[in-house]
This record gives sequence, C-alpha cells and structure tokens, in this order.
Amino acid sequence: MKKLWIAVGLFLTFPLIAQDITIPEYYEAKENVINLGVSDAFGNIQTFDNRYEGVKGTPFIFEEWHPGEVYLSDKKKVFFNDINYNAFENEIVYMEVGSNRARVMNKYIVDLFRLFGKDTLTFVPLQLPGGKDKIFANVLYNRNSVVYKVFKKEFIKANYEGGYSADRRYDEFVDKVDLFFRKYDDDILYKVRRSKKYMISAFPEQSREITKFIKSNNLKFKDEQDIVALMGYFDGLK
Repeated sequence: MKKLWIAVGLFLTFPLIAQDITIPEYYEAKENVINLGVSDAFGNIQTFDNRYEGVKGTPFIFEEWHPGEVYLSDKKKVFFNDINYNAFENEIVYMEVGSNRARVMNKYIVDLFRLFGKDTLTFVPLQLPGGKDKIFANVLYNRNSVVYKVFKKEFIKANYEGGYSADRRYDEFVDKVDLFFRKYDDDILYKVRRSKKYMISAFPEQSREITKFIKSNNLKFKDEQDIVALMGYFDGLK
C-alpha cells in the first residue's frame, strides 16, 4: 500500500447511480468479518514545513460511507454498516465495528460488492487492457451487453518550493472517470471515447443503424447516459 496517509474528513461527493444487475445466488450471510481485513487503512500526515496546507480531496469515491454487502468467493455474503472504495489504491475499506478503525479488505476473495444509498451501486472485478491487476468497476448497465464506470484518482503533490514552483501548498486527489463497454456478441472491452467515428467502428455489422441512432439522439459521449442509451439500443437490435 502506497505511503499516502490522509484524514477521513476530506471527501468529495459523487452521485449514486441505479444498477440493473443480477446478484449471484447461494451466498450465505457471514457475521464474523475480522478475518477479512488485511491491514489498517489510515494514519497521519507528517510534515515539517508550516507552508504545507495538507491534503485536498480523498482517495475514496464517496464523501460519506455507506452500508453495503460483499459477496465472497467462498459463497459467503457479508453486510457492513460502513464501507467505501479507495479508487487510488484499488482497495475495499470498511469500518470495524466496536473499534472505529478503518480496515482494508482482502480484495482477492471478493466476487463483487454493493453500496446502498438512495440507489444501489454494484462493483465487479474488471481486467483493463494492459492492467496488471483487476480493479473494481461500477456496473452502469447490464442486460445483454455491459457498461462499466471506472473511478480513478490522480495524486498531485504539493509544489511550493523553488523559484519556478506553482505555489501549490497542498497535495490533492483529483477525480478521474473512464467508461468501458463490452458487447454481447464479443469479449472485447472497449473504452468509451468522444469520437463518434471511433464509437461507430466498434459496431461494424450494425454501423448504419448505430450511426443513425447517434445522429438522431445527438450523442456526444461526454457522460455515461449516452453510452448506456447506445448499448440499450444495440441490445434491442439483437
């Protein structure tokens, strides 16, 4: 785990997005969660320069922690009162009941997890092209094809020393989001891009219909609603 320690109180808010996904059956509820944690999640920032203003943002995807369920590879299902996802470290973190300590879960025994709020979000392991390890992606759409939302965090270090510094006196976690989709008729994971030509090229057998749909609905692929609409239309052509 990278040596980046933050305070829990510095969070940004993300909206919750409803999911349509079938949860696997035959998961048994499991009460004892002590053995799921592999390490503590928080510590303190240490600095000796009084110009330093601390850390802005958060490695987590939500400002508030949420109740949730984790589905384990041994077919156990675990409920948590407070759980979050550290997108910077690719770690599932939960608050240990009784001790109020944040604990990092062993992600390699997790099939999927869900976060409950105004809507329910489902996260599944996803192998990105060129990636060394699977990350957890939010499932935005899951009918025949699938659309994934990948939360990412970029850590920008403070820069206030030297004659050519940016006079940025704080470290900062900056939010990044990537969208991916997988068609029902192949196993390729496509990254969503704003280029309409690129998006149309992913559907060579339906290019005429896809082109017409994109044009008539003025899809620009700047947000997730556009790709969800497109994949819904594509699945309807089946």
